[in-house]
Amino acid sequence: MFRFLILGLLRNGAHLHGYALVKSYRERSGMDVSTGNFYRELQRLVLDGLIRSAANPPEADARRTPYEITNVGIEVFDEWFTAREAASGAASEDDISARALFIADAQPAVASALLEHMEENLWFAGKSLERARQMLLTRPQAPKHFDVLPLLQRRRLKRVAADLEFLEELQTVFAEWLTASERNAPPILAALRARTIAGEPPSPIPAARAPDLRSAHAPSPSHLSRSGGRS
Repeated sequence: MFRFLILGLLRNGAHLHGYALVKSYRERSGMDVSTGNFYRELQRLVLDGLIRSAANPPEADARRTPYEITNVGIEVFDEWFTAREAASGAASEDDISARALFIADAQPAVASALLEHMEENLWFAGKSLERARQMLLTRPQAPKHFDVLPLLQRRRLKRVAADLEFLEELQTVFAEWLTASERNAPPILAALRARTIAGEPPSPIPAARAPDLRSAHAPSPSHLSRSGGRS
């Protein structure tokens, strides 16, 4: 994916050096990126003939080499950008789903702790995303500049809400499976199951830590609306 991001940043004819490309991506996407991976992809694109070194303006830092897209690079980017199979829904394993595959193989206490840690990490991520989105909404906008970043942040918040709902379901089903399979659940899992049955949140994170997922019109997990939840 890095190659198409770099090609897209150069597609308008810009001449940008490596750091300028990294900075431009961060400003547009609101996401961090490994500088090392970015520079390695730059070299691959040069070797593939999709970009090339460009002339450095006299006043520019001679230590930084600007790049420009080639005609072949334009063709490759345009073909990717307009591909009919874009967003075709091809499944891929993410951090949560990959670990979910092995929940039943782990010791119950280990699995339970993992699920709670993932849920807590998601709540912190959601809170950070909501804070960043609110800052974006208050910053001045250039009249002729289309800024997609607030919408991207809103989409990321919705994904966090969906992942939280999935983890709640996974915790409940996993506890039920342990009981049905007659395995001896340790106290931490028994407490988790008791809280789930009682309609309480599966992780006792203070309400002050919760991101305002509903402000992004995200599909809130069921426990967000319960008494004593994290809304």
